[in-house]
Amino acid sequence: MPTATVHALALVRPERPDCLREREDSLARLRGLFARAGTGTGGTAVIRGGTGSGRTALLDAVVREQRSHGTVVLHARSSDQESDVPFGVLLQLFDTALHGQPTPLAPVIGVDRWDGSLHGIDLPSRLWRSLRSSAAAGPVLLAVDDVHLADPPSRRWLAQVARRLDRLPVLLVVTERWQYDLSPPSPGFADAPGQPTAEVCTLRPLSPPACAALVRAALGDGAPHSLAQDCLRASGGNPLLLGALLADLRETATGAGPTELPLTSAELYPGGYTGAVARWLRSAGARTADAARTLAELEDEEDALALLAEVTGADPARLPGWTADLARQGMLRCGGTDGRWTFAHPLLRDAVRASCGRRQRVALRRRAAELLHHRGDAEDAVVRQLLTIPAVGATWAADSLIASAGRAVRAGRSEQAAACLRRALEEPLSADRRSTVLGELGRLEERAERACGVRYLAQALRLERSPGGKVRAATALGAALTARGEVHAALDVLRDVSDGRADSTELGHALQAATALFAAHDGDSWLRVVAELRHAEQRSPEGLVPTAHALLTEHAAAAGLLSADQVMERVRSWTAVPLDPLLEPYLLASVADLAQRADQWQEADRLVARGLAAGRPQPLHPGHQRLADVRARGQVPRGRYGALLTDTALLRVPAPDGPRPRLGTLHLRAQALIALTETGRLTEARSLADAIGAGGPYGSWEWNEFLYARGLLLAASGDPRGALGSLLECGRRQSAREVESPVVTPWRSAAADCHVALGAPELAVPLAAQELRLAQVWGTPRAVGRAMRALAVCLGGLRGLELAEQAVEVLRGSAQPVPELVPALVSLGKALNGAGRYRRARGVLREAAQAAERLGAATPRATVAASLRECGARPQRTDHTGVGALTAGELRVAQMAATGHGNGEIATLLHIAVRTVETHLTHCYRKLGIRRRADLAYALEEVR
Repeated sequence: MPTATVHALALVRPERPDCLREREDSLARLRGLFARAGTGTGGTAVIRGGTGSGRTALLDAVVREQRSHGTVVLHARSSDQESDVPFGVLLQLFDTALHGQPTPLAPVIGVDRWDGSLHGIDLPSRLWRSLRSSAAAGPVLLAVDDVHLADPPSRRWLAQVARRLDRLPVLLVVTERWQYDLSPPSPGFADAPGQPTAEVCTLRPLSPPACAALVRAALGDGAPHSLAQDCLRASGGNPLLLGALLADLRETATGAGPTELPLTSAELYPGGYTGAVARWLRSAGARTADAARTLAELEDEEDALALLAEVTGADPARLPGWTADLARQGMLRCGGTDGRWTFAHPLLRDAVRASCGRRQRVALRRRAAELLHHRGDAEDAVVRQLLTIPAVGATWAADSLIASAGRAVRAGRSEQAAACLRRALEEPLSADRRSTVLGELGRLEERAERACGVRYLAQALRLERSPGGKVRAATALGAALTARGEVHAALDVLRDVSDGRADSTELGHALQAATALFAAHDGDSWLRVVAELRHAEQRSPEGLVPTAHALLTEHAAAAGLLSADQVMERVRSWTAVPLDPLLEPYLLASVADLAQRADQWQEADRLVARGLAAGRPQPLHPGHQRLADVRARGQVPRGRYGALLTDTALLRVPAPDGPRPRLGTLHLRAQALIALTETGRLTEARSLADAIGAGGPYGSWEWNEFLYARGLLLAASGDPRGALGSLLECGRRQSAREVESPVVTPWRSAAADCHVALGAPELAVPLAAQELRLAQVWGTPRAVGRAMRALAVCLGGLRGLELAEQAVEVLRGSAQPVPELVPALVSLGKALNGAGRYRRARGVLREAAQAAERLGAATPRATVAASLRECGARPQRTDHTGVGALTAGELRVAQMAATGHGNGEIATLLHIAVRTVETHLTHCYRKLGIRRRADLAYALEEVR
């Protein structure tokens, strides 16, 4: 081992030669051999081991010890720099100092060791005679380090001498690198034909206890056991690597010292470990070094060894022996059930990679990517290589990157897809294909809310040549601009593209629908689009496409001019005929929204599923965006708050100094705000509301929904005055957009409740009365019942009691249970209590408790409990209601009834009486708070 390495190891504990730890047995064997040589029977000892295993340190220890005893020691070090100098090792060997004095053999030889000239002298014979003369005076130690690097003449002379030492008091000790190489090695020094038996000392890696002792000696007794284990794995127990690693760790240690090992060599200073790994690779042989670096790059591949053989040209038959030897040295390990070979520690792998120049790494990975592609491997394997190197300038590379990006998008790995597409842009692409890649990349970046998304989309639009492609690119760019609040810029983009679309009716209509959806985020623009559509309808009613009719219907419904039945009749007529694929997402989004507002939730769900199943949803397609929004928004009116709150992105509170919340998610966050309020998570709701409110106001309808949701939150938090301000502002903005119907935002009933809470019922009555009038135009039980309840609270007295009873009856008649039933029952219970009808009041409030329990919302439950206490009643246990209260038999019967089985059929299948089936169903209806068999499927959804 080189002197520098010995010094590095000596730094661990200078007072003790730790470089000889676990080498004591070998040292004792060598002492015994020299003692035997002193009796006249010499021999040969070979110290074998891998690079850095401590061969040189052990040989130096023997040399120092024998010199201290006065023994004649002839010592030489071989090197690859002098391996072509004839007799270079012999000249060095016989020029060794003896007790600090030049050896008398040099002048006898008469050789100029610097120019290697022999002046006609038979050097081998002269050296042999000189050695015999010296041995006659006493034992001699011949020590040659790295004999495998010796020049051929010197190596032959040493081999010849080894065959004659059994009659001389001479011990020849050589060190030899001994590890499995990918190139078949030459025979070892002791393995040549005709060589006498040599004593072989093979040096193994340090054991875990020895490694742990060295770590504690270098870093202190407080070094954790896990650090010692990592040091063993990162060095393989190799003294060279371990010494350099510990020296680096000691240099970088601060305070109490390191507690864990870095994963990258860049974190180590001054870099001795990285240098030691590089030296280990250089000494291990060119083929081994090349293979190790290749494995470090390809380790993550499933068949890394097979790929390594193809990339490096190594003999596959020798790879198993090579990996097994490196495993014995502690450098590799075979992990997991897949039998994949990996480096023992990430730091070791990183240091091996760092020993390879960037140009070499790029060439290696490019070769690997090309092999994987031509071999037919999955594109993901090819892409793992391509993502780390510059462009290769090949079409196959672009194909693999784009295909891998597509799979990543379908699997929901957006970041990986974006990385693939960014890299694909560096490869040669046609203008059309580059436009497609830019468009997809822009959509991904925009979804991640990165500023470069708009830039990519604009570039895609400039490159697009086909009419359909231009419309798609413009729509995506417009959606991105609208999400940033730049509605007018989005409309300008669509207007520029629509100027040349007169020859394509379908494309023009798609642009028209997209324009309307973007314009909805700006009040004036929305009313202008509606006016244009009305004018077109008056000129040619038959020429207006269903998407335009749907948009006008949405406006009329929001203005309070149509009933839910009228709207659904139109919806069913539009969806009963085949739709143009280009317009289908827009139309289905509009009609699904209308069906949802009409409380036709199952039909709305079916329309949403139909729209999203027609093709892969595109994140910046306005129709697809709206379909996804309708699906999420439909959870709140059905009381499915938990389903909405599982989307953590909606609950993420924006940073105070971050960008404003984007349009397109603001209204969904408003729905999440309502869900948080209803489930009693008021602290989270306030944090979310404050963060959203700090970014406003917007001119979009989404901001109006937020104002309504914030009003409900403030009311639930005990701030009716603040809630009233938010609700009235919502109403003012909605009226400016000609939105009057409570089916959109029932702000009037909520504001009326605030007026009552503030002691001003006279101000509440006009609001509640107007909402009731508009709700009766729309005609759904939920809207009418909600407005009736608000007016009942405002009026009070017998008229209020009458309206409260009507509200409860209307809401009970809803096709499915609705959350509005709970406050209606509470209002009726309070009114009955005020009228002195205490017993019925308690019954109504207990029914409200059961309904609130089924809803699973904390705020309604708390309201009901307070109302029961006001009536002097003890709150009823709520664990006897809901699906969880059903017995196993009741649940089984209910599930069979929900799937369409009749009572007699159920009795036969379960082997029970029909009367028992009827009793079970009666109990189920009571516990689930339903009245009809048709409601069972909806009520049992939580157990699916």
